[in-house]
Amino acid sequence: MNNHLQEVKDRVFQSGIDAILVLNIESSNTVTTRYLSGFTGSFSALIITPKRHIILTDSRYWTQVKSESDFELVKYLPPKTFLDSIAEILSSLEVKKLGLEKDKISLAHYETLVSKVNCEIEDISAIISDVRSRKSEEEIEQIKVAVEIAEEAFRKMLEIVRPGMKESELAAYLEYQVKLLGAEDVAFESIIASGPRSALPHGRASKKVIEKGEPVVVDWGARYKGYNSDITRVFCIGEPNERVKLVHRIVYEAQQKALEGIKAGKTGREIDEIARNHINEAGYGEFFGHGLGHGLGLEVHESPSLSYRNDKPLEVGNVVTVEPGIYLEGEFGVRIEEDVVVTENGCTVLTTLERGLIIL
Repeated sequence: MNNHLQEVKDRVFQSGIDAILVLNIESSNTVTTRYLSGFTGSFSALIITPKRHIILTDSRYWTQVKSESDFELVKYLPPKTFLDSIAEILSSLEVKKLGLEKDKISLAHYETLVSKVNCEIEDISAIISDVRSRKSEEEIEQIKVAVEIAEEAFRKMLEIVRPGMKESELAAYLEYQVKLLGAEDVAFESIIASGPRSALPHGRASKKVIEKGEPVVVDWGARYKGYNSDITRVFCIGEPNERVKLVHRIVYEAQQKALEGIKAGKTGREIDEIARNHINEAGYGEFFGHGLGHGLGLEVHESPSLSYRNDKPLEVGNVVTVEPGIYLEGEFGVRIEEDVVVTENGCTVLTTLERGLIIL
């Protein structure tokens, strides 16, 4: 049994819950499924009791389950509905109280499930999120490899950059390199935004032509063995104007102060405030509209967050992004993003690319 599964069981079953159900209907919850069982397919249900670990799936995945998981395979066969089959298993196990990640299930599926099972349902989303937020050494190593792949792909992309290229051309090349270098996939659709478009925090790559001297924000990542990296850098082809350099320096300094402040016991709000205060003092506070960072792992955005909403202390093993930004509508934007591991007395920065403004 993997340690993640044991910790979740220890937490959940001490509260009187009889069984855990992880419902994954056409990729609705591949993350928790993979985390607890190792199975990476798109259609399954995990039914976990103190003594049994069951996985229910259809014929597309019977062979795959055997190679990826040590869970007990129960074969789902139509025309019986999937939820009816789950209800029958829960009934046979005499489950009276069922633990369910409500934030990973649609309202339609939840209402149908409630109508079919004869048991109380308790939300265990917070428990699973909390367990997942503390990364093991093995998980940190997978994220580190995802970082290394993403960084090498970025270096290769910079080798081909020239004025007149479209953002979408660069994105295609960057994502090709991410996959060529051994990633399962990109972590998300890459953001490559130049000139005035760089003021869009989520400016997906467009047909815009990149021109000399304008800042180009690149936000990209790789996925390796399920775990993601998430990095942002800014480059210019030729010298940018002095305001671009000034804003980049302010963002750089804000990030550096936040990195120096991170350690176990500090809250997400406190770390966010460190960077935000610096940007405020520089006169650009209204142009930093998002949180400082987010948890990173099997999902690109998970717990814990570095934002004013999070008063929970950070813990050893949390992996978070640190990504302050300033966005000047109609002009340009700047964001720099690192991936870091929270330690008892500070943090370990996994990203290694130069954080300064890159001038080609």
